[in-house]
Amino acid sequence: MIEDIRRILIADDEEESVKTIARHLRREGFILASAGNGKLARNKILEAIEQKAPYDLIITDLIMPNMGAVKLLRWLNETCPEVSVIIVSGFGDFDLVQTLIRPEKDGYAQKPLTPGTMMGLIEDLNSMRRYQSIRSIKKHMNAIKMPISQVK
Repeated sequence: MIEDIRRILIADDEEESVKTIARHLRREGFILASAGNGKLARNKILEAIEQKAPYDLIITDLIMPNMGAVKLLRWLNETCPEVSVIIVSGFGDFDLVQTLIRPEKDGYAQKPLTPGTMMGLIEDLNSMRRYQSIRSIKKHMNAIKMPISQVK
């Protein structure tokens, strides 16, 4: 069964945003790391996978230097599609965000991000993760059922 979100990477080039989000999430008991751009985030994600401690959630600004969220999300979807993403943006690029997020795994919020909004999004993602996990288990159980006539 998929566990609730615990390990989070914050990718944002605005240091004050990172500090604000991190301060609240640490109080809530999350394990955090941060990266100032998409390339650094990608490197940290790969390091975490290597150390067998992958992130459960990436919180990323939409627009960052060296690699924005668009490229980061495309890479993430290919490399570790099980990781959830919350895209945050101060520019209201909702149409672009809609093309990037996976409704069953990801979320979106506008800056400034309040602690309440952040916790609500994480709870929503946890609920979706639990639902997907239960669906997967049920599908697996249905796949292994044998007709009674084949049981010896």
